Amino acid sequence: MEKKQHGGARPGAGRKTKYEKTVVMRVPEKYREVVKALISHLDDTDMIDKNYSEVESEGMFLRSLKDKPQTISFKTAPLKRQ
Repeated sequence: MEKKQHGGARPGAGRKTKYEKTVVMRVPEKYREVVKALISHLDDTDMIDKNYSEVESEGMFLRSLKDKPQTISFKTAPLKRQ
């Protein structure tokens, strides 16, 4: 039987991520855009250090798991060393 040289899984194949390590997790569908916004906010503010002031995202509307209307925003601030 001849071994095929194409197709199948290969080491190092597949899409690479820009993050160190990723995980798969289940998120309620109604929170999908909010989770994406959080990741985007963290990517956009990764340069924040002691030379920058805090940055807050715009508020996003969402509904809680009990269907109550809410607004959520994200804030990134430098750590203050003592």
